[in-house]
This record gives sequence, C-alpha cells and structure tokens, in this order.
Amino acid sequence: MMVQTIKKIALEAVQAESPLRFLEAIVVSAPPDLQIKLRDNNKLIIPEDLISIAERLTEPGKELKIGDRVMVAAIQGGQSFFIIDRIAE
Repeated sequence: MMVQTIKKIALEAVQAESPLRFLEAIVVSAPPDLQIKLRDNNKLIIPEDLISIAERLTEPGKELKIGDRVMVAAIQGGQSFFIIDRIAE
C-alpha cells in the first residue's frame, strides 16, 4: 500500500501545476480528527479530509499525537497533503 501511495503522489506531482513541496508541520489534533499546522503558516490549519498518512504512523504505539513535528509532502498545488513521517527531536 505504501508503494502505491508514493507512486500516486509522484504521478500527481508531475501532473500538477505546482511541484511537490516538502514542508514541516505540527499536529494540532490527533487522529481520528487529525489536523496539522504548517510551520511556514501559523494561521492555516489543514483538516483531515486533505491529509493522507503513511501506514506506519497508524500502527499501535506509533500513532500521531498533538505536538508531534511531521514532514509533509504538499501535492496538487497545496490541495492535498501526505504525512511522510514524524521528525525526530
């Protein structure tokens, strides 16, 4: 599933007007109502319906928590966001 998701993201990035961008974000609401805030825009909260998460971040004991710093791939000109992984402290 992870390989298919990455392929989909890459294909959408090639087809999008804007290139794929990697951004740092902070989790402001944990799943199932996941929301993130991009580090370069403190006012914009990204809702769960625009977010996809790497499967490993949904496994027991590895779930995202409020305050986690994450690396996000912004695709389709900022209309969709893929959480790649947690950023180590």
